[in-house]
Amino acid sequence: MGYGISVLCVISTLNLPSAFPHQATLVFTDVDETLTWQGRLPVETFQALFALQQSGIRVVPVTGACAGWCECMLRTWPIDSIIGENGAFYIDRDKTGKLNYTFALPQAEREANKHQLLQLQQNVLQQFPIAQLTTDQSFRLTDMAFDIGQDFQMERSAAQRIAEFCRAAGANAKVGPIHINVWLGQYTKASTSLDWLSHHNVAYENTVFCGDSPNDDSMFASFPITIGVANVEPFLDEIEKPPTYITNRPGGFGFADLAASLLHKAT
Repeated sequence: MGYGISVLCVISTLNLPSAFPHQATLVFTDVDETLTWQGRLPVETFQALFALQQSGIRVVPVTGACAGWCECMLRTWPIDSIIGENGAFYIDRDKTGKLNYTFALPQAEREANKHQLLQLQQNVLQQFPIAQLTTDQSFRLTDMAFDIGQDFQMERSAAQRIAEFCRAAGANAKVGPIHINVWLGQYTKASTSLDWLSHHNVAYENTVFCGDSPNDDSMFASFPITIGVANVEPFLDEIEKPPTYITNRPGGFGFADLAASLLHKAT
């Protein structure tokens, strides 16, 4: 496969021109296996993030990552906002470097949900001896996560059974490339992303999304122009509205190719 971006069969053309054919001033993007690849952040991905920032195109990660990891990214990457724990909150960094949280749910509801999740966590661990909490669980504010591909490898069929068990208990559960994320509350990555756009007065029509897996399905469904990095292909039949475009390279390498296309358009 080449280094450009190819169009899925639902689009009439086969290859995307080197100049991105849509106006885009903001990129929402997943993190794990979209900006990273095989758990690492490629140099050219970080360079792409910096180049987009310098050109005036904002990048806002939308991730299932824990609050602690979100703060680390926000303090060290060339970004000034992030949406974390599958839409539980967004964090903005102001001009002084201070981080400001905005939560999808009020504190009292978050506290009540935390107690219910702890009970569900015990039930999952008893029902599924194979289940293992992620090592970053103590840095999570609103959800719980089970490791399926980071420090511990789990068959996707087993991960789906755990997710279905959590849904049957009334929780939300999303299976991503490395974690199962479980939470309570009527919010998604997409609903909080749309709230972020409204709060920051960013035009919806100039926003694109880049992701890699079924846990991004609400984002793929909510934005008119979306991009999947190449490793999304095995999961396309699990995504209700497939991405508009798909890159030829996987993970962060594919994101770097998208950035190059966006920057060609921007210039």
